[in-house]
Amino acid sequence: MIISTAHSKGGVGKTTTALNLAAILKPDIIIDQDLHKGLSVLNEHRKHPYNVLSGHNSKELIAVLREANETNKLVIIDCGGFDSDINRKAIAASDLVIVPANDGPTEVIGLTTFDKTLSEISREFDVEINAKLLLTRVNPNRKYFDDIESFVAKSTHMTKLNGRLPARKEYASAMYDALGVTEHKATKYSVAARDVKAVAKEIKNLLCI
Repeated sequence: MIISTAHSKGGVGKTTTALNLAAILKPDIIIDQDLHKGLSVLNEHRKHPYNVLSGHNSKELIAVLREANETNKLVIIDCGGFDSDINRKAIAASDLVIVPANDGPTEVIGLTTFDKTLSEISREFDVEINAKLLLTRVNPNRKYFDDIESFVAKSTHMTKLNGRLPARKEYASAMYDALGVTEHKATKYSVAARDVKAVAKEIKNLLCI
C-alpha cells in the first residue's frame, strides 16, 4: 500500500503531515523526495528511526515500490513541492494521494494547477488518481471553507477528507524532538494529537488497513 503527500506548492505541510501520519500508520518504508530532505534529517535524531530512503532516481523508485507492493509493505512518500518526473511516478503509483492545503487567498490557484497536473499524470500513466485534500495549518476557529469546498466540487481528481490538521503550536514542539504529536510526551494528549488520530483513522478506513 502506497500513500503519498503531494502538492506542487511548497509550505503547505506535506512533511509535517507525513511525519505525524507515520507515527500512527507505522510504515515499513518512508521515501523522502523533498529537496530539503526534512524527514531524512529528522529521522537522524529519532531514538527509534524509521526506514527512510532518499536520493532515488526514477528507475530505483519504481523498483522499491514494486517490491513493496509484492510484499504487502506500507510506504509513505513525502513528495517535494515541485513538479518532476519522479514525483509524477510516485503519485501514479500511490493508492492514496494526500494533498495538504491551506486556506490562503492563493490556495485555490495552486490547487487548480495541481489538479491539472493530476489529470496529466492520469493520462500519461493510464491510472485513476485517488487524491484527498487535507486542510492543514488553517485557523482552528474557522468552520467554513467555501472557496475550498467550491474548488473540490469542480475538481477532477480531488475530494476532501473530513478531518483536518489546523495550525497548532504542538506540531513544532514535537518536531524539535523529531517526533509526531501523538508520540511526544508533552503533546500526545493534545487537541493536535486528536486531530492527527482522526485523520489517520479516516485514511485507514479508506484503504482498509
